[in-house]
Amino acid sequence: MPLDPPLALPLQADAISPYNPLVVALVLLAAGAALAALFLLREARDAHTPGGRESFAWLFGLVGVVGLLVSGEIFWANWAGFPAHQYTELFGVAQTLYAVVMLAAAVTLYHDTDPRPFGWLTAVSGVVLFEGARAVLAFGLTLQPLVAAAIWTGAGVTAVLVLVATYTPQNSDGRRYVLYAAALVAALVALAALAMGLEAHFGHIAEAMASA
Repeated sequence: MPLDPPLALPLQADAISPYNPLVVALVLLAAGAALAALFLLREARDAHTPGGRESFAWLFGLVGVVGLLVSGEIFWANWAGFPAHQYTELFGVAQTLYAVVMLAAAVTLYHDTDPRPFGWLTAVSGVVLFEGARAVLAFGLTLQPLVAAAIWTGAGVTAVLVLVATYTPQNSDGRRYVLYAAALVAALVALAALAMGLEAHFGHIAEAMASA
């Protein structure tokens, strides 16, 4: 996805060029959402293999750690050197919450603790994502506001459904339906984030070539 006008600054030829971490953030989101979709699907079908939960815990933890590094780049470098505070707020907040949720999922699964506190963490994060989606549409942020808002909204819906699932009786049909719905939405978020990230990746390379 090409950069919006506020971000479309020429690369510095005589200094270290700033890097826009949008692509990494979107690919991380796609990876985490795909993992979440697979985990939720297995949870709905009670199809976890021996040691499967621990494997997901390590993968969620890895995504969370890298997500925190990207979050630090967005915040501390002020969108990697670009004067676009609205994008720092939009992506920085979402990326930080995403990383925290991934790390919390890793700890919860690895230690097999009560998932309800984790469900509340995801739900509160989801409410913040809903507000981010509203901001995207209200101010026309990104070159594809509808897609970006759909990603933020879908991630928020998945987060809220996780909370619902933690309070639904184990092995009930209701819990399975909630988990299936959460897995479906998470899969759609993964596809949308990956598509947006690939387009952004190509757009950044095209911009660099044009300014070379």
